Amino acid sequence: MAEVKVANVSEIPDGGMICRAHGGRQILLARVGDEVFAMDDVCTHAGAPLHEGDLGREGDCVVTCPWHDAHFDLRTGTVDQDTPWGSDTEVFPVRVDGDQVWVSVGD
Repeated sequence: MAEVKVANVSEIPDGGMICRAHGGRQILLARVGDEVFAMDDVCTHAGAPLHEGDLGREGDCVVTCPWHDAHFDLRTGTVDQDTPWGSDTEVFPVRVDGDQVWVSVGD
């Protein structure tokens, strides 16, 4: 996996999400307090852009899909059991260096 700079922390609103593209892949970036998370931005159920969903549930580390309400844990990519039509998604290691957000993602 290559580590790539995908954003600045200042671009991600606290309690919010943005999307960045890298190598044909859409990456959701979310900021919860001092932590930044990265996961695949495409819902495993029907392909919805997850960054357009809601952030906040169970400690604000759950993303809700905007189309069919599947719930994904930002820390693990695990889909919540209350949404059996979805499957787990991929999360990526994040490193914050000053204001820069670096993500380890495959090409």
